[in-house]
Amino acid sequence: MKPKIASLVCNSPASNTGMLTGRAAVEIVKKYEEVCLLSLPALVNLVSRQIKLVEGIKQLVVVDGCKNSCAMKVADEIGLWYESYANVEENVGIKKLGPFSTHEFSQEEVKVVKEVILAVIKDIKRMEREYDS
Repeated sequence: MKPKIASLVCNSPASNTGMLTGRAAVEIVKKYEEVCLLSLPALVNLVSRQIKLVEGIKQLVVVDGCKNSCAMKVADEIGLWYESYANVEENVGIKKLGPFSTHEFSQEEVKVVKEVILAVIKDIKRMEREYDS
């Protein structure tokens, strides 16, 4: 099955909130085959294969770990339209602990971030069903 929903996540290994976005997103794509992950570095470098992949996706969800909003800035800079946006620090309330806090998060925090992303995906799917009817 070709993915219908793509997720562009911060996934920064430099901080707890960046790692949370990546960990939660990976757990989601393992379970939901209609969801895929995009490569933030490939998009920053305008890798044509990644750009073509994005063009074939129906919906895009962007998730950042902190107020720096790196994933959103990349999406905006290269002109990607995204259905939804979430920020772990601002919307979920998990504080960024700063550099070198890569492993300073709990499985419960991963679960919370995963639930937020899944809620966005489920909302997109609901809107898509309503639109199709």
